[in-house]
Amino acid sequence: MHKRKRTRTVDAAVESWHFVRDAVLPGALAGTLGAFAMAVLACAFSGVLHGEPWKPALLVSGLFFRGGGAHGVFAVLLGLFIHFSVAGGLATGFALLLPRRGTAVAALCLGVLYGMGLWAVMTRLMIPFASPPLSREAPSAMLFLLHIAFGAALGTLPAARDVLTRVDRLRRQLQLLKPAA
Repeated sequence: MHKRKRTRTVDAAVESWHFVRDAVLPGALAGTLGAFAMAVLACAFSGVLHGEPWKPALLVSGLFFRGGGAHGVFAVLLGLFIHFSVAGGLATGFALLLPRRGTAVAALCLGVLYGMGLWAVMTRLMIPFASPPLSREAPSAMLFLLHIAFGAALGTLPAARDVLTRVDRLRRQLQLLKPAA
């Protein structure tokens, strides 16, 4: 196959929208980054304000420990797992909404707006229902700042998409170079 024809074949395959490459993986990466930023800030705030840096994870584990009696390593790990899982799902939802050809500035602005919208929905509807201990003890202003940080982390989606598209293009080029058996 001639090089020009190979390049056109690869470009045509990569140009089409792909659910895993353009939504799931970038959403998971941006969600993990956003969840990490939120967790670090929440632990820092809680450590300074209450002297208990693991309290946010314990409050999130209130999804299963509804009475607020969560203690120990298992409850902290459960809270972190819940937090990272929800963040990955929400970031993947954002990746589905964000246009594929969007710029990093647009993603950052839309991500911050998405974070503010999540804060409004989470603090009024989800948290009181899902985790009563978190609803009782978490200050709304701190949750607002944490959701802004999450939204800012969503601004990395175009960069993640770009890297994954380049990897996909390279993978497809290597597949076309492989001789037929």
